[in-house]
This record gives sequence, C-alpha cells and structure tokens, in this order.
Amino acid sequence: MNTAARQAVVNLGDVELMVIALAADDTEVLGFELKGKAYRWNLLSGAQLSGPVKMDVRTIWTVPAVPDNREIVIGCGDGTVRRLDRVTGSPLADPFIAPHPSRVRGLAHSRDAEELVSAHQDGTVRRWKRTTGSPLGDPLRGHAGTVRAVALTPEEDEIVSVGQDGTVRRWKREDGTPIGPPLVGHTGGVQAVGAGPSGVIASGGRDGTVRRWDRRTGKPLGAPLVTGSPVRTVLLTRDGEIAAGCADGTLHRWDPTGQRIGEVLPAHTYGLPSMALTRDETELVTYGWDGAIRRWARITGEPTRPPGDPDRAETRVGAVSLLEIRGTTPF
Repeated sequence: MNTAARQAVVNLGDVELMVIALAADDTEVLGFELKGKAYRWNLLSGAQLSGPVKMDVRTIWTVPAVPDNREIVIGCGDGTVRRLDRVTGSPLADPFIAPHPSRVRGLAHSRDAEELVSAHQDGTVRRWKRTTGSPLGDPLRGHAGTVRAVALTPEEDEIVSVGQDGTVRRWKREDGTPIGPPLVGHTGGVQAVGAGPSGVIASGGRDGTVRRWDRRTGKPLGAPLVTGSPVRTVLLTRDGEIAAGCADGTLHRWDPTGQRIGEVLPAHTYGLPSMALTRDETELVTYGWDGAIRRWARITGEPTRPPGDPDRAETRVGAVSLLEIRGTTPF
C-alpha cells in the first residue's frame, strides 16, 4: 500500500507533541506536547484514554517509562527530571534539580530503573538515583555545547552521549570516567544515539547520516548510512537492525551489515521527531508533525492496522474541546 496516500489531515491548533513513548507493557502510547500536557492512547485501537493532563512545567523534551509500568520519568525545559504517575500525571516525588539547572534534552535509565542518566543543554551528562533524586557523582563534562541524547549500552557498563559539537562520547557508568577520545565523523550536530548488541553504537546527525561505531575500538563500522535528511531519532534492535526517523518524515531501516531493508518509508508528511519499539520488537511506533501516530511492522515495513478497522492505520492527534502529550527536536 502506498503510505503517501494515507497522509493524515489534522488541524492541530496549538497542539504539537514533542515526544512519544510506550508504556512498559506496550498497551499504551504516551505523548507529551510543547505546553507541558500529557496524553495516553490505546496502542491497538488508537482510542484516547486520558488527556490533556496539565503538568506544572512548560516543555517536556524526553520521557522513558519505568518497568513497573506505574511510573514515567520526564526531562523538562526547566532543567528538572520528574517522576510521575503514568495514569494520573501526579508527581511521585519532588523534582530532581541540579545545582545549576539546565534544560534536559535526553534521558535513559538502567534496566532495573534504579539509575537515570540525563543529557543537558549546558553540555553536561548527569546521573541520578531514581528513588531518591540524589545525584550520582559529578556531572560528566566534555561536550562543547548541548548534549542532545544519551543511551546505556546493553551491558549497562557504559554511557554514550551525543551533542551539538558533532561528537559521540563514551563514559564509564560506574565512575563517569571518559572512555577514549571522542568519536568524530559527523559534519554537524548529532541528535540521536542508540547502543546495540555486539558493541555497536549508532548515531544520527543533522548531516543526514547514521554512523556506526565499534564501541571497543572507537572506529567507524563501514560507510555512513545516508538518509538525505537530518536524523531526529534512532533505534537499535536486539538483533542489530537500525531504524532512523528523519526531519522530512521518512523512516529508514538497515540490517546489521549496513544494507538497507526495503524502501524508504514515507511515514509522515512532515517531520518524524520521535519513535518507539515494542518490547517484542515486532512493531515500530512513530509520531510525525503531520499530526499522526502510526504503527509499522518492523520486518516488512507495512503499516499495522488496529483490529476491526482495516482502513485505519494511525492515531490522529488533533485539537478537541478540552485540548489544552528517547530522542530529539529541532529546537
């Protein structure tokens, strides 16, 4: 089916999502918008479950769901990291505040969710104990400018960060010590990062490339994977596939050797700033600035349709009477 023919025509009004995430059990899509409001939708049917829930913070840049499925963690434009009840949006603890707060642009958490890692606009990476909000060690410093995204390696022994300075940097999770020199290759800011199996790091840049790196040696793995549009978000699967969402709304996929999988998918008509992967890794869920949340079969690239509605393959996000929802944005 030609996905270009399925473009959503939605009048968003003042609503513009910044990021989406999946609940820990994959039953819900969570979305957060520029003005600090949160929404929930059923993943299968697209039915809106709640929202808008107004947060006491204006801009939410990033959000992971905690494995117990009760909690989400948000990184905010005021420099705080906050723990919220997934359903009600109520605070579960006081905000985490650094001594010199700086906008949070990326978040990651350990597998047991005991540790959070945050990327900040002041060029730092910070570590936190989730249950207490206490900082873990000193800020990690090295980037010259905004840190746009962070990831933990599958073994959880290293932190990987990327920034507007065009570098990919590695840090020992235990003590924050830098690992080797910065990885340099992008010709512009780096906006997305993922760490996959077999020691592979994938970084997505404003230069319209995804670059693969050997985590052990710091050397590039093959030629850059070209998208032709700034890369906003990157995901790696357990079997080593790479997916990238771009500023022109396209979705790209490559196998572990860097060979393209299928055709470039015109997933959205404008901008693909955020996407998520189901736990069983069978589906990709994407959000585009065309006002749609869409589901895709990861293996085939075909749109996934909710049960009982063969012509519908998207959740539309629009302004309604009450409407006042780990990656990156163009700001």
